[in-house]
Amino acid sequence: MADTKDLVKQQYGLHAESYVTSSVHARGESLKRLVELIQPQKDWRALDVSTGGGHTALAFAPYVREVVASDLTPEMLAAAEHFIRGQGITNVEFRIADAENLPFADGEFDLVTNRIALHHYPDARRAIAEMVRVCKSGGLIGFTDNIVPPDKVTAGHVNHWEQLRDPSHHWEYPIPRLVAMFTDAGAAVEHTQELTKEMEFDPWADRIGANSELKVKLRQWLETAPEPVRAWLMPRRDGAQLFFTLHEVVLIARKP
Repeated sequence: MADTKDLVKQQYGLHAESYVTSSVHARGESLKRLVELIQPQKDWRALDVSTGGGHTALAFAPYVREVVASDLTPEMLAAAEHFIRGQGITNVEFRIADAENLPFADGEFDLVTNRIALHHYPDARRAIAEMVRVCKSGGLIGFTDNIVPPDKVTAGHVNHWEQLRDPSHHWEYPIPRLVAMFTDAGAAVEHTQELTKEMEFDPWADRIGANSELKVKLRQWLETAPEPVRAWLMPRRDGAQLFFTLHEVVLIARKP
């Protein structure tokens, strides 16, 4: 487990700025839906777990009293702070934190958010349990992540491809498995919605620093994958550009 977390810090420490400037992370449909569904309140204190480039913390900051933006990687947190402060936002605090061992008290936050990060955690169940623990009774957990289909063989292929691109990738889950993990942690899932997002291959690979040799392998894998995998990822070419589709869940849970 420690090895995976070290890889996360190494990968995202090196490429922090590319996530701050990533349009997928900054303006994805899932972020808009989180804000719409949660309807944040002015007196709330919110925690953004694994804030990455800081886009989720930035989106909620105008609507709540305070946001605590946390991340495992110091360089990523510093990049997020520089980005958010540059927008004139003053009600965001920045804390180094491991999602599986959050340094916060039980029931400390009205809202806990976690966006496009769970697939890096060695122990997803523990991280979800921690999010529920630090949420107040009656509070909300707003969650998104990339997902895989329930078919285990196809899911394994997709996760293998992601791991080839980024060794710090641990595992993406199907929606029923995620719902079960939140339920087991004591939260009531109130809403799930599946979204798709078309990705341009080159920026996706470049964002994590893939070299030309690795990009050739990733392209070949995508274009020769088994049919159920291709049906899920939907690769297509537009001239010299290669595109594919990722699936994402927006999940809202409430702590009783």
